[in-house]
This record gives sequence, structure tokens and C-alpha cells, in this order.
Amino acid sequence: MKMAIVHPWFLMKGGGEKFIDVLSNIYLDADIYALFSQDKHLSRHIKDRNIRPSLLNSVPFSYKLHRQLVPLYPFAIESFDLHDYDVIIASGGPGVMGVNPRQDAPVIYYCHTPQRSWWDLYSEHQAQLPGLTRHLFTLSTTYVRTWEYAAVQRVDHVVSNSKYIAERVWKYFRRESTVIYPPVETSMGYIGDHTDDYYLSVARLEKQKKIDLLIHACNALKRKLVIVGTGKEEQYLKSIAGPTIEFVGYVSDADLPKYFAHCRGFLFAADEDFGISPVEAQSFGRPVVAYGHGGSLETVRVDDPTGRPDTGVYFYEQTTPAVTDAILRFEAQEHKFTPTVIQEHARQFDTAVFERTMREFVDQAVNRTRELV
Repeated sequence: MKMAIVHPWFLMKGGGEKFIDVLSNIYLDADIYALFSQDKHLSRHIKDRNIRPSLLNSVPFSYKLHRQLVPLYPFAIESFDLHDYDVIIASGGPGVMGVNPRQDAPVIYYCHTPQRSWWDLYSEHQAQLPGLTRHLFTLSTTYVRTWEYAAVQRVDHVVSNSKYIAERVWKYFRRESTVIYPPVETSMGYIGDHTDDYYLSVARLEKQKKIDLLIHACNALKRKLVIVGTGKEEQYLKSIAGPTIEFVGYVSDADLPKYFAHCRGFLFAADEDFGISPVEAQSFGRPVVAYGHGGSLETVRVDDPTGRPDTGVYFYEQTTPAVTDAILRFEAQEHKFTPTVIQEHARQFDTAVFERTMREFVDQAVNRTRELV
């Protein structure tokens, strides 16, 4: 079975790229296609694989302009010659669902999220743009949204990375989808021999991650907050940080576990489609104070109807007072959280579970297609 894996870009190292690492480890002979690719952003797992970027990758400074080239995504994706492949897995958001396979080759679209800027956040994004740019954005995204909707109708199977995303896939594409949670290396987690007096945040320092809310809350409560990560908002976040806030920047995979294992609790204010870092924190037995929306509702257990113990605390507004109140509520019941119970909850999202479930799904998809041909 000859397989192709299609991904939007290798221009950063995030959850989508970790997903490709695991997927390519399941299918060691698969060829990997991408709209854009930079060698420095290829992980050690795939840097020696057959990576085939699109023609857009040769555009000067494409790694900086990839978002401006959105209207050309359909052309780039449809230009891939995939007729030799028996099955295609398209992973990600923009563009990848539009591949052109051989008639008897099933296409599986694993949706991490419908692209927020031209689906659910379209109006907000449009309103923030100045006159001419706003008109160009409207024109290009109208075309791309129409193309993406039609493309999703052609794929054989849709997989969503959470129930939250499955709802959005139905809303925007009118396609039912199967939920297969993305892989998280929970088996690497361990219970620390002690807990230090600090809260932890691990995220790219970008506006949508809402790190500023965590900083304001910890400033007000005079709680120590350790922030792991870098990004565009770093200087701004440092400018609002008080003396109890510590920025440690980039931390290697080898050193990150000690931050998870010894934190008092993990703080998470983003509205994520799934959210890997809260699961990672729980794999070390650490409770999570999370925004109670999106993927967090599926990964952090609070007020379980079957009576299973909580693994964290929710707040329901992305405001500083809401985060502050949640931290205080967490501290009032901190003694009730059991690290081994929290760790066991996280194990359901382990990479091994994903690998087994995804392999079974792909095999079934191939078999169903063969029966129809």
C-alpha cells in the first residue's frame, strides 16, 4: 500500500508538526507533501524522508509570505501528482483537503481545525483590517472558502481531532466525522518527588494564547508563574509582568519534563481545538486550571457526571478576574487532587492509543474502498 501524507507547511514546530512525526512513524514508507517546507523546521523524525514541497515553496521569501499566498493554495495542492498512491492522508487546516487522488484511492482528511481566520473568526479578522487590505481579504477568502467546502465534499473520510472540531466540521463543511484524538507522549510523564511553589504555562507567546490573562492574575495574587515559550508577544508580555513572573524562553524536550513535574499547577487560558500542553501537564500528575471551552472540556475532567475525580478547575470567561477566581478556587481544594489519578486520565490520549486507532481506521477505509471498486 503506497501512501502519501499531505501537510500545509513545515515552517514552525507545533502540534501539527508533532502529529506528522507520529503519523510518519506509523507509515515509514509514506512520501510527505507540503505547500511550504524549510529544512531547519524539519524534525529529526522526518528530515531524511522524501519531502516534496509545492511550487509555492520556490517563491522568494515564501516562508514569510505564506499567509499572503492563500489564494494560490488550491492551485498548489491540485498540482501535486498523486496518481501513484493507494491511500492519501491529508493532515491539517488550509488547502490540504483539495488533493486529487486516483479514483480508487481513498482520501482521509484529518482536520485539526477549519482555518479560523476565514471560518469562525472571519468577521473578527475582517474587521481588524484597513480598507484595501480588508477588500482583498474578503475577495480571496470568499474564493478559498468556496473551494475548501467543495474539496471537503470530495474526500472519502473526515477525521476530527476532538468533538469540538467535529462540531465545527459539521457547521462549516456539513460532513460527519470520526473523532480520533491527536497523539500526546503521556508515557513520558512521571510523578515528581516534590512540588515547588510555582504555576506553569507552556505555549507559543502569541495573542490567541491569552498569556496576558495569566500574567495579570498572578501579578494580582503575587503568585510565581514560570512561562516556557517564545513568540511575537514576548516583549509585550515581559512589559506587563511583575516580579513574580519568570520567562525561561525555549526549553528543550529533555529539560521540559522537570518544569511539568514540579509545578503546583498548570495554567491554560487559550480556546484551543484540542490543546496538547494541558494533557502533557496531567501526564505528570499535575492539575490544570483551564478555560472551560473548546478542547479543554474534553481533556481536563471537571464535575464528571459519573463521579470520577476532577483533574483540574475551569473558568468560563477569558478575563483576568475569572482566572484569578479560578486560581483561588483551585488553591482551596488543592489537597483533593491525586497525581496518580490525574496521570491515569491523561494516558487515554497517549501516542500508542492514537497509533492503534489511526491504523485501524486507515485499514478499514482502504478495505471499504476496495469493496466498492
